Amino acid sequence: MGNVWRLQTRTDSKNGKKISTYCREQSIAAVGWSINDNQIKKYNAEAFDKIQSIRASIKSEDIYYKVLEEYNLFNIKAGKKIVAVETLKRVKPGDYIWMRDNGIYYLGYVGNNLRYVYNPSIDALEHDAANQIEDVEWKPIGDESQVPGVIATAFIRGRTLQRVRKAYMYEYASFIYNGKPLVVNVESNESLKQLFYNCLSPSDCEDLVCLYLYDKANYIAIPSTNKIATELYECVLVNPLNGKLAYPQVKKGDEKLNTNKYIDLIKDNPNKEVYLFSSEDQVVVDTHIDNIHIISSDQLYSWVKEKIEENSFLIPEGIVKWYKLIHSSKNS
Repeated sequence: MGNVWRLQTRTDSKNGKKISTYCREQSIAAVGWSINDNQIKKYNAEAFDKIQSIRASIKSEDIYYKVLEEYNLFNIKAGKKIVAVETLKRVKPGDYIWMRDNGIYYLGYVGNNLRYVYNPSIDALEHDAANQIEDVEWKPIGDESQVPGVIATAFIRGRTLQRVRKAYMYEYASFIYNGKPLVVNVESNESLKQLFYNCLSPSDCEDLVCLYLYDKANYIAIPSTNKIATELYECVLVNPLNGKLAYPQVKKGDEKLNTNKYIDLIKDNPNKEVYLFSSEDQVVVDTHIDNIHIISSDQLYSWVKEKIEENSFLIPEGIVKWYKLIHSSKNS
């Protein structure tokens, strides 16, 4: 089985645009660190012309790095390498690469004619896309609702090119790219649960927790309280039957939550409750506090399963889609 990669495509191009269109049209994947005019403009006219002449004849990685070292480009010293370029060379035939442009996600399949090249053409230099791998065929997949949450969140931060190290993302890429049935060999419900959370976005998880609290404890979200500035909680919920307030905090992935951070929020106020959820159950409990509750990944998953299987309209359509896709693939 191959690997799945995520490629950021904003480089130091001449017009400041992303290189995703260029990659699709040329059937390549590319990173920056090109020896373009913008990188060598600091030199005098004689050196500028000399570097222009040299770069046009670069045919190998060794010569590329030699030029970088000689002219101190990208602060490369002797023996040092560029992480993005070296990572690009690790991509193998059969791998998949995700790329995003103007909110649309594209998936590229790496063919058997894969070859790393330094392309010194004017077109490649102007796009700042000289470091390339060839034989990558791209297909449009759709907006964020059409891709697993772990793929969408992989674009938030990180290196130019990096692996997506989550279970079953290769199987999903094969399914969505080739249009074949999704085949996932799972041995337990735990595997299905983890794949389900991998497919959800952080917003999906937040929606589920709020809906869970509505269904289980009559809490209703107050929309105006959903603000970026409230780092401790996602929003405030109110129980219209007794006036209690709830403060949910939701984390998708392996980021830890600690109950100690929420003590001051509910201190000496029995009318307030905190609900913590981590999709990977990364909640640290140093001290038990009655008004701080933990919703486990099992609890939420079992509730979702129950609601979907009884055809409840409470679960958002996009989440139902992921659930049904995953469970239709179960081999047991």
